[in-house]
Amino acid sequence: MKNIGLIDIDSKMPNLALMKLSAYHKQRGDDVELTRPLFADQFDLVYASKVFDFSVMPILPDDVIIGGSGFDLTSLLQPEVEGLVPDYSLYKCDYAIGYTSRGCNRSCPFCIVPKKEGKFRATGDIYNFWNGQKRLMLLDNSLNTDEDHFTFILNQLIENQIEVDFSQGLDIRLLTDSQAKLLMHVRLWKQIHFAWDNIGIEPQVRSGVEIIKNHKLLRKVMFYVLIGFNTTKEDDLYRVEILRGLGVDPFVMPFNRNDPYQRKFARWVNHKAVFKSVRWKDYRS
Repeated sequence: MKNIGLIDIDSKMPNLALMKLSAYHKQRGDDVELTRPLFADQFDLVYASKVFDFSVMPILPDDVIIGGSGFDLTSLLQPEVEGLVPDYSLYKCDYAIGYTSRGCNRSCPFCIVPKKEGKFRATGDIYNFWNGQKRLMLLDNSLNTDEDHFTFILNQLIENQIEVDFSQGLDIRLLTDSQAKLLMHVRLWKQIHFAWDNIGIEPQVRSGVEIIKNHKLLRKVMFYVLIGFNTTKEDDLYRVEILRGLGVDPFVMPFNRNDPYQRKFARWVNHKAVFKSVRWKDYRS
C-alpha cells in the first residue's frame, strides 16, 4: 500500500483526471488525498494536474508526475485509468462529470482542443461516469457535431431525468430542428451555451437563433462572445447588439484579461442591469 498525493494546481472545478487517478489507486488499496505542493515530499507518489497555461507553476520535487493541458498537450492518462468512473469523493462532488465524445472538427486558432484531441469522435455514454446523481456536467467540446450521437446522449439524459450542464457549449452552426426538439425536453442545470467568436458566422447565428425561437428555447440560451483575438472594437459592439436585438443574452469573454478595453467592455456587457440601461458610448466604469 502506498500513500498517494494529488495536487490540483489550478482547476476551477473538480479535476476529472485526478478523480480518475484517485479511483485507480484506491482500487489498488492505496491511500489517496488531495495535497499542496508544500507537502509533496510526504507521499510515496505524487501527481499534479495543471489545466491552464497562464497559471503559475508551483515549485515541485523532480519526481512528481505532472500532466494536464496547461502543462503538456500530449500527456494522457493510461487507458486503464481513463476508463474508470471518477472518484467523486475526492472533492465531495455531488454531480457527475465526464465526456461522451472527444475532439472537434473545427480549427479555431485560439483553441487547443484540435491539437490535443484531434477530430470529433464518440467515446462512450453517460453510464461511463454517471452513478445516479441528480446533476451531470458534460465536458464534450462539440456534442452536436454528430446527429446520431447527440440524439443518443440526450435520450439518456431525458430518460433518466438528469439536470445537465453542457459546460463547453453547443455549436450554433450545427443546430438542427431535431436537436432543438430534444433540447426542449432536457432538464437543464445551467443555460445552454453557444458562441459567436467571429463576425463571419452571422448568417449561421441568425438562422440558429431562429430555430431556438421556434422551439421556445430563447430564455434557456446565452451566447459567449470572444473579443480581442481577431476582431475589431466595432465587430465586438456589433455582435453584442445583434444578439440583444435577437433577444439573446451575450456574455463577453476577453482573450486578454489584462487589456483595459477588453476588461471594460466585458464588465459592461456581463453586468446585465447596466447592459440593459446604459449604452456603450455612455458607459463609465
